[in-house]
Amino acid sequence: MTTQDINNSNSTLNNHDNYPIEQPFKFPLLITALFILAPALALYWYGDPSSFHRSLKLFFGNWISPIILWFFCASFFHLYLKSKRLKKEQQQSNIITNQVLKSIVSDASSEPEKDELYDALQSASKNHGISSNNLSRTRLSLFLKHHDNDVDETFAIKEREYLKGSFSLPRFMVWAIPILGFIGTVWGISNGIAHFSNAMTDTNSVTDVSSMLKDNLPLVTNSLATAFDTTLLALLLSIPLMMFMLTLEKDEEAYLIDLDESWFHDVKPFLQQHTLLEKNSSTSPKAIVTSGGDSSTSTKAVANEVKNLSTQIKALQETMEDLYETVFTSKLGKKD
Repeated sequence: MTTQDINNSNSTLNNHDNYPIEQPFKFPLLITALFILAPALALYWYGDPSSFHRSLKLFFGNWISPIILWFFCASFFHLYLKSKRLKKEQQQSNIITNQVLKSIVSDASSEPEKDELYDALQSASKNHGISSNNLSRTRLSLFLKHHDNDVDETFAIKEREYLKGSFSLPRFMVWAIPILGFIGTVWGISNGIAHFSNAMTDTNSVTDVSSMLKDNLPLVTNSLATAFDTTLLALLLSIPLMMFMLTLEKDEEAYLIDLDESWFHDVKPFLQQHTLLEKNSSTSPKAIVTSGGDSSTSTKAVANEVKNLSTQIKALQETMEDLYETVFTSKLGKKD
């Protein structure tokens, strides 16, 4: 790769730093704070928690439960918006593969150059309403804009790094919700002990003990209720949130694997068959090695290898999940 190619590649990659399936977390936090956190805290502060139904006390009986509920709703809303973006991303990638790619090749000259196809791709993508950071469009743009035909492999690695980073905040929320529940437990128990301790200190005789217990026992039990309610709420909400996050993360990983299979098995061979890409890449090291053989045969061989590799990755992922579940189950068995 020449110095100019490296600079062009870095410039193009920097223009697509926003991972297309990433969803800003600020918007869900603000919306849920306005419609969930503020009303819940107002109900706790200005209402009468002692008169609430048992189910309402679980959510609004103390000041920590509304924060737990806020974290859950913000994270769930964030993942929901992210799943909608994933569906849109998949639809746009299908349009590029099935419609845009064929149209730009058919409308081009008999043996189009990369620059001609690149301009046609940008125009066709705008006409079909495809985002500029769509992964399929980005791969095509990088592949057509540079003389190095392996730039797409570099970008594939970057895609997976973005995938890991896009779930950082949901992972933090899944961790933070149980921690808030434990904080509520400590807070409630410490308050209960403080109430009981103060009552015992104010008692001067044994005859006053029964009166003291009658007056202060509700305060102690309410504090203990806060302790256990916050833990129960945190554990109940963290389970569906974890399931939703893992399902969505697995769907995004499957999308990237399907994108690799489609790219190396369909898109790239199609471009090499209908354009002058083979002539442009005749000076690359890989082209020199394979110049003595049939290019279509080597392309199919590479595609098959990539397909087999993707299958092995899926199998490895399933094996790791089974191993994790086995270890986790064995640890729970030992504790029991």
